[in-house]
Amino acid sequence: MIVFLSSAFSSKVLASSKNLEAKQNTILFAESRRNAKRICSQRGLNWSEVNYFESKNYFANICRQPNGKLMLIAGRISNPNQVLELPVEFNQGYLAVHGNRTFMVSDSSLSMAINGLVIKEEQIIYQGKSN
Repeated sequence: MIVFLSSAFSSKVLASSKNLEAKQNTILFAESRRNAKRICSQRGLNWSEVNYFESKNYFANICRQPNGKLMLIAGRISNPNQVLELPVEFNQGYLAVHGNRTFMVSDSSLSMAINGLVIKEEQIIYQGKSN
């Protein structure tokens, strides 16, 4: 009876460690994909990341340029090579305007409005502030 219990316990530990390993690999893969979209430093010398956001379908970088001004670099997660770059202002969230479109990013949501009417809003599922 004791042999059976110890055998069953070690099987559970083995299965549990395999699940943990798979989970860690999944987390590492997600972090690797996320880091590829954290692109402030790729924009030029002395550009730095202020904040990074992800929703289900979009990502948004808030970058500080060498002159101290903030820039929004955002795009679809499915196509990270096609991005929108706009100057941004900070006031209880980040706000960028492009013609009649307004892009807003806060700790809780990412949204787009046309002529003041919000047409798209998604909850932030990941946020990474720079150190």
